[in-house]
This record gives sequence, C-alpha cells and structure tokens, in this order.
Amino acid sequence: MQLLERVGSTEFIGREFLAWLWFKSETGEGSFPLGEAGSVELWYDGRIVLQSDQDDRDEKVICLGDTSRSREARFALAERKAVTEAKIRLSIGDNEWSFILDATWLNFKSFKTPRVVQDDKEDPDGLFYEKFYLIEQALSALDAVFSSFIKLRLSADWEARELPALLQWVGEGK
Repeated sequence: MQLLERVGSTEFIGREFLAWLWFKSETGEGSFPLGEAGSVELWYDGRIVLQSDQDDRDEKVICLGDTSRSREARFALAERKAVTEAKIRLSIGDNEWSFILDATWLNFKSFKTPRVVQDDKEDPDGLFYEKFYLIEQALSALDAVFSSFIKLRLSADWEARELPALLQWVGEGK
C-alpha cells in the first residue's frame, strides 16, 4: 500500500481527534493529566476549518473568532463536516503555546512558544536550548493527549460512553 493510500485510509483518526478535543474543551473537560509533569489544558482558539467528508463535494467552512462558541462552526459539524484544521492553545502551568493542528498529517502550522527569558549575552546558546525545550514540552504533552485519545478510542468506553456524549454534543449544534 502506498503512503498516500495509507494516509487516506486513516485520516479519519486526526479528524476524530480534533472533534474530540473541541468537545472536551467546550464541555469543560479540556484538562488532561501528564503524570509527574502535572496537567495540560487544551482549547480551541480563534480558527477552525471544517470540510465535507464526501469526495464528490469539496466544501469548506472556515470560522474565525470565538470558534468554540461559533454557531456556524457547530452547525457545520452537526451537518457532517469534519474538523480538518484548528488553532489550539495549550497551557502547562504558566506557559502557553499556540499552534494550528492539521488533521490529515497531525502536523503543526504557525507554532508559537512562550517567550524565552534568557540573557543572550551571558549564554548565547541558552536561547536555542530553551526554545527547543519549550517546543519539546508542548509536543510531548500533545503526544500524551493523543495517546490517551487512542487508548479511549480503542476501548469499550468509546462506544458505551464517550461516543454517545460526543454525538449528543454535536447534535446540540443545530
């Protein structure tokens, strides 16, 4: 199987993950445990792209502003459009990151880290290492959240509890 065929057959996972993150952040459950590192909070922040899953129609809805409460975005989701991109804000302690997450490849666009507070005259390499550390911290946190989603998605709890709650929330968007 070619790479693009494999991506096409599994891209629903990224779309479900973004819809689940939106659901969790809007229902107040957007805080996820990270073990010893504490917890991470995720929420949608200002931009969401929804697209029809049907191959014969290439319809896109792009919503800007307070998307988590946007009637248009929720209506598009209820009308069977899938989340393909979302601007997400991630918070760990006092640090906040902002990025756009793409559902197909689960890659990042416009990744912004917290401000690096280092004296570049005293330790010029410290700026690089601090920035790298902040990027790694956010990536590890998102990996942990994605891992918890996959475990839930493959468990019996998904069909019994999580999916019905998610579908009810989607239905309330009409």
